[in-house]
Amino acid sequence: MSGTLPLRAVLKLTYRCNSRCQFCRVDEWRDSVPDAPAALIAQKMTAAKAHGVEMILFSGGEPTLRADLPVLAKAATALGLKWGLITNGRRLAHPQYRQKLLDLGLSYVHMSLHGFEAPTHDEIVQCASHADALTAIAGLAGHEIELHINTVITKSNISQLQSISQLLAPFAPLTHKICLAEPKGRFDTYDSRLLVPPEQAALAATKAVHAAPTGVTVTVEGFPLCQIPSAHEAVANLRSHNILYMSEGFESKLFPTDHGDREFPAPCDGCALRDSCPGVYPGYVKRFGVVGLRAYR
Repeated sequence: MSGTLPLRAVLKLTYRCNSRCQFCRVDEWRDSVPDAPAALIAQKMTAAKAHGVEMILFSGGEPTLRADLPVLAKAATALGLKWGLITNGRRLAHPQYRQKLLDLGLSYVHMSLHGFEAPTHDEIVQCASHADALTAIAGLAGHEIELHINTVITKSNISQLQSISQLLAPFAPLTHKICLAEPKGRFDTYDSRLLVPPEQAALAATKAVHAAPTGVTVTVEGFPLCQIPSAHEAVANLRSHNILYMSEGFESKLFPTDHGDREFPAPCDGCALRDSCPGVYPGYVKRFGVVGLRAYR
């Protein structure tokens, strides 16, 4: 898939956020790292274009909290770059703000929906935003935007994955990406509320892939390939989205993307799929050892 998509780079604008997700991986930077200066973001966009990048994805924290986001969008367009957002979607529920961004060329949105019903979603993100998320998705549908909806698997929503896909079906075409939570950051604080054994999470995610409603492409992310044997074609990650560069808000340069902090425990030795497998989050190795890992020969 990546070969048919524009080459992309993710630029993090801020670590401020209007949600407080229980599994947030960057919460430690929320109050300690200032917003990236607009001039630095412009330099990064120029550098990205020099690397062949065709689309900039503004991320965070929550990028829509930047008052100058429309200015940054115009700067991207002036450089001949398309642009999109990795967002919780809350501000996109406001019609005037959403339309302003659409008019400025918004062409990609990756946002979150973590529960079929409001109590589940709102508890996970620790704010009342389920209705806002659905309003944003409905408002973006039909605008020829590449739309990806992300659900991170937790104890409270693992039984709702297929229902969430069904809930999204009226807004198709879109992708429903189901992710294994990475046990780091705030996850450790809410471990007892969030932690699902990876094999159990993989089984639920795989079932959702095979039960995808018409118009909804269900994908999975974060699992070692041995845990999703019938869903290899549904794997999604930065590389499959052709996101080949990234820059944190406190970095001055672009860096190639990778699978992040992963391990390959002993059972992975000699696996025929190792070169294409993302490996295992260290937090799961710490908690579960090598249970559920096996090598393909």
